[in-house]
Amino acid sequence: MTKDFSPSQLIQFAERGMLDKMEMADLLPDESRARFLAACSDVEHAFTQACAAHGDFCLASGCAMDEEVCLNALLNANPSYNKACGEVWLPLFKSSQHAV
Repeated sequence: MTKDFSPSQLIQFAERGMLDKMEMADLLPDESRARFLAACSDVEHAFTQACAAHGDFCLASGCAMDEEVCLNALLNANPSYNKACGEVWLPLFKSSQHAV
């Protein structure tokens, strides 16, 4: 999907939460990609912790994701999760060869 769009369109998509983490990662050079993925991991942990703190658990016995990332929490948080990763991605993308 991402190869058919201009850098400015991709930026708009990321700001709206329309690009997933791997689509954004694939658009970065190697050195920026590692920083982006590490920062997204922090975002994922924050969304997982927020979900657990809310008390709306997937299991009757409570949250099964002690210190792990919960896919369900991320899916329930979309597009906010994608937007949060997009906020991390934007400066890395803009500073790469795709500067607009």
